[in-house]
Amino acid sequence: MSQTQLLDDLLNPLIKPALLLKLSNSEQAEQASCASKFGGLPYAEANETWASCPTCKNELTFVAQIKLPAENSLHTFFYCFDCFPWGFGDEEKGQWLIRSYQNPNMANYVAIAPSHVSEYEISACTCTEQSVKTLPDFNDLEVLSPEAAQIFSENDRYEDYEVAAAERGCLTDYATFIGGYPKWIQSETTKVCAICGDEMAFFAQIDSEDNADVMWGDSGAVYLFRCATHKNEFALELQCY
Repeated sequence: MSQTQLLDDLLNPLIKPALLLKLSNSEQAEQASCASKFGGLPYAEANETWASCPTCKNELTFVAQIKLPAENSLHTFFYCFDCFPWGFGDEEKGQWLIRSYQNPNMANYVAIAPSHVSEYEISACTCTEQSVKTLPDFNDLEVLSPEAAQIFSENDRYEDYEVAAAERGCLTDYATFIGGYPKWIQSETTKVCAICGDEMAFFAQIDSEDNADVMWGDSGAVYLFRCATHKNEFALELQCY
């Protein structure tokens, strides 16, 4: 059996689909909607107000909202750029926030807005969705398929694995995407649900995005995780170079 065929047999079963979000500046995104977007006004429903950080008392910044077409849900993401939480266990809850909506509809929309313009305001961007394929990072591959990891030479294994992933049409760049495998900047992490204690699943990766004026530290990314049972429970990890 050739090495190419062996890699096909070992890597192809690991491939997971993801939804890549490509950002474009747009005045349209200034308005609230039920679509994935960055900046502007978020979707909200009755009895909701703009959230503030419990630590510094400043208003959170609305970063983005993510639409999951498969389950017709919408998730709005707010973040405190003053406290800049990294997802450590000792951070006060509420320094970042995700609000989830099942079957969002503009007929149920209620306008909310911050009391003043934030110095961290996100530039409004629409999102174009593209279906992509993903493979785990090499460190995760060593756990999921040690046999596949051993094929790559010790000296160039990370680079060779990136080539192998690209040859199979998989996403290899850092990007903003939903589902699939995270592309770690530092190292893999595990998050557990605060309610049931089960390990959370990777939900989405929000990259530093020039169009939206979003920068996570030194060209970093935010990784979001979600409990499969308690679907309104999320966890966050921020990594940068």
